[in-house]
Amino acid sequence: TIRVSVLLVLLFCLSGASTQAESGGADQGLETSGQTCGDFWDELRALRDMVVEQRVELRNTKAELQTQKDKAAEPMKIAFSAGLGVSGKVGPFNTETPLVYSREVTNIGGAYNPLTGIFTATVKGVYYFRFSAFSNANGEVMAVNLYHDSQRILHNSEWATGNNFFSNALILQLEQGSVVHMRLQADSGLYDDPNSWNIFSGFLLYSPMPLQS
Repeated sequence: TIRVSVLLVLLFCLSGASTQAESGGADQGLETSGQTCGDFWDELRALRDMVVEQRVELRNTKAELQTQKDKAAEPMKIAFSAGLGVSGKVGPFNTETPLVYSREVTNIGGAYNPLTGIFTATVKGVYYFRFSAFSNANGEVMAVNLYHDSQRILHNSEWATGNNFFSNALILQLEQGSVVHMRLQADSGLYDDPNSWNIFSGFLLYSPMPLQS
């Protein structure tokens, strides 16, 4: 430690001065001893400064590690909700068509893309999804499909007779990078307006893996 080093330096200086005085070169010995002690003191100060600097660096490193640990312990927050953002009829089309819910209500974590209507899982986990559909047509099919990647997972349809509404929900286990999106069934239609009758929502329930933000 620094305290032990100080004692050793003092003993060395005293020993050097005593030895040279006994050999008959008192004045020269004291001068030489003083110079030597001065060099040791300079080195000791440098050592002290280095120890202080290393303590500061260690303290900063510990603080940074604790910050990273706290962030890793925080649960990942992923949630979105969006409406079709149109006023009027959607469809019917002669082929199945992607539904793009462009009116963002919530998009925590940015996993939902309002330009494509696609949700992309940013972490592996278990997710909850829900959708609603509305049509004010009379004598027309209203039908939507929910897809996990390229696989149709859920289908809902109804024969519209004026102001018909349905909704559904499910829980999916997704890998990182998996996508979930909605499609309008061929030869069917929906209706929306600023009231946002058609909604697509989802959020992360939990992730089984340790998370890094």
